[in-house]
Amino acid sequence: MDAFARYYDVDTGLETEDVPFYVAFARRTGGPILEVACGTGRVLLPLAQAGFDVVGVDVSPAMLAIAREKVESAGLQGKVRLVQADARDFSIDSMHERFNPAFIALNSFMHFVDHEDQVRVLRGIARHLKPGGFLILDLPNPEQTILGESSGHLIHEWTRQAPDTGHQLLKFRSQRADTASQLLDLTFIYDDVAPDGQVRRTAIPFALRYFHRREVELLVERCGFAVEAVYGSYELEAYQDGSLKLIVVARQAT
Repeated sequence: MDAFARYYDVDTGLETEDVPFYVAFARRTGGPILEVACGTGRVLLPLAQAGFDVVGVDVSPAMLAIAREKVESAGLQGKVRLVQADARDFSIDSMHERFNPAFIALNSFMHFVDHEDQVRVLRGIARHLKPGGFLILDLPNPEQTILGESSGHLIHEWTRQAPDTGHQLLKFRSQRADTASQLLDLTFIYDDVAPDGQVRRTAIPFALRYFHRREVELLVERCGFAVEAVYGSYELEAYQDGSLKLIVVARQAT
């Protein structure tokens, strides 16, 4: 995801509605906290600012470089440790040998499209949790948020200002769904428009795997967890047909 790093904060930085959910949950469980696929630190930083020790794991050096700059700028080096590793095969050797809770925020678990990779990620997290520790997976309800936009048409999502150049930045998205394999074929396109009208275009194709409630429950149970709750929003509303989110909270089975 290095190609995405330059655009990640301008794309997702405004999404903060999940932060109070994670802070409240951390206050319930205590720390230290493990975030897998932490990206540029969108959730990790406010958790550290709330007083928690946090370890963030991400595969992208470019994403982690941005996160590290934020951590240093905020003076949070003593609260945050960043680890470059593949979530399918990571091992954290530190004073925080076990974590509670651990989470994968904002649909990032969907990047693991292969079932065995999903199992490896979840079992890796389980190995790093305290006995009875919590896992949170934040996913979308596909029927409400994904499958209605799968025609492959190019959709303009937003126009904003690029923070590094000050240029006009436009984002477009194309998406097709293969319902047989539950795969989304996506392309994000970012157009950086200079004042003279010249356009620098970056196209980022990738695949995501979407999930339904019962299969996620079975998946986490296979990996050593017991499902505690399934929410349809960050306000802890019960999951139902019209829910936009599919948030699974599970506890490590003891």
